Formats: sequence, C-alpha cells, structure tokens
Amino acid sequence: MNIIHLKEVDSTNIYLLNNADKFSNEETTIAVSNHQTAGRGMGTNTWESEPDKNLLFSILIHPIWLEPQMQYIISMAHALALYDVLSAYADEISIKWPNDIYWKERKISGTRIDGNIQSGRMSDMVIGTGININQSEFHGSAPNPVSLTQITGKKYDRQAILNDIISRFEYYLSIAKSEWTIHKDCNTILTEYHKHLFWKEGIHHYEDANGQFDAKFAEVLPNGIMRLKRTDGTISEYEFKEVKFCLK
Repeated sequence: MNIIHLKEVDSTNIYLLNNADKFSNEETTIAVSNHQTAGRGMGTNTWESEPDKNLLFSILIHPIWLEPQMQYIISMAHALALYDVLSAYADEISIKWPNDIYWKERKISGTRIDGNIQSGRMSDMVIGTGININQSEFHGSAPNPVSLTQITGKKYDRQAILNDIISRFEYYLSIAKSEWTIHKDCNTILTEYHKHLFWKEGIHHYEDANGQFDAKFAEVLPNGIMRLKRTDGTISEYEFKEVKFCLK
C-alpha cells in the first residue's frame, strides 16, 4: 500500500486520477491532504473543510475483476467501512444512500467516486472522502454538516481514524471481490449495507422531478438504484440525484 501525504492540493481525487499511471503497480494508493482548495462532492457539490481539522483522502484501486455497471459494490463496501469506524465513536450513525454518512439527520461524511474503464472493465477507481472530525464551526452553504467533535465534545487523532477506515475497507473489498468473482453476487455486502441505511424504516417525505411524495424504503439494487414504495403501493426506481430526501 502506498500512502501519500499532501499538505495542500486542489482535490485528492483529481491528484490520483491525474497520476493513476504512476501508481498502476500499486494495488492501493491513498492520498491524504490537510487542506483541499477545490474539494468536490458528488455532482457539482463542494466540500467545506477547515485546514488541519478533518480527514480528506482518496483511495485509488484497480478493480479489473469488476464490470463497470457493478461498481456500486465498491461504494457500498467503502460506506460500510466508514459506518463501522464512525459508529465506534458515536451512536445513531447511518448510511444515507448512496454513500453519505449521517449522524441523526446531519451529514458527517461525503464521498465522491470517479473511475476509468478499459476494455469493458474497471481499470482505475478513485474513492474520495471527506469526514468532519475536529471542526467546531461550519460557515458554508451545506444545510446540515456536523463533526465528530461537535457530537462528542472531544478531539480525535485523524490518522488513527484513517488507519481504521483503510483496514475496514480492505476487509469489505476482499469480501466483495471474492463473492463477485466466484458467485457473481454481492450478498454479504448488500445485506450489511441494508442494515445500516438512513430512513430504512417508516414512511418519509421525498421529492423527485414531479414533486414531493411519501414513501417507504424498499431496497437498493446491486447497481446502486434505489427503490421506494409509495403510499399508493407503486414502486419507483431512482439513480443518484434523481430523488431528494426531504429532511427536517
């Protein structure tokens, strides 16, 4: 494993994507930065982080064993790693589809995934994550951020948390690889992922292109599509950014 520590960078995802060829012989390369000048969330979202306070890192892997349409398996594995580690520090942690980590109804971690495809297989995948650890105030436009120190009132060793996340991610990734290459399924990852999902119980408010509606969670398919069961009994399927959770 190759770990690169950067004092400042525009984005750890951009850094690893631009230098993926240099790290092609490494099974896993991790870039960690104390500060990002252009940290990115999914889509057009940005990530606010005070320098030297939080965890900002990206993981480069080469999952050539995986078909591109199934790359969400890796997103699930990474979300489970984050869930496991952060749950050791605070109760009421959950995974908000597709891969955010929440404490109650507040966001403590976000992840962006970028990838390259060659010959119909994943050649490079970069999983970039920001976790609010020791930041005590937020001034950006994000509606509901929270940090570990805000939850508990304590300060934390960021490197120790990162080490634990890497270990758990490798654990889940090995399960995903084994199940997919042998059985062409990902049942263990899917089962664990569903156990810890945000709003997995009860009826909640959502919004799509046609307006707001009430529904209960049905399932997330292996390709990442979320299925919701509306109060009229119909099932709606959504890809990322096609539906919004109407938080309080």
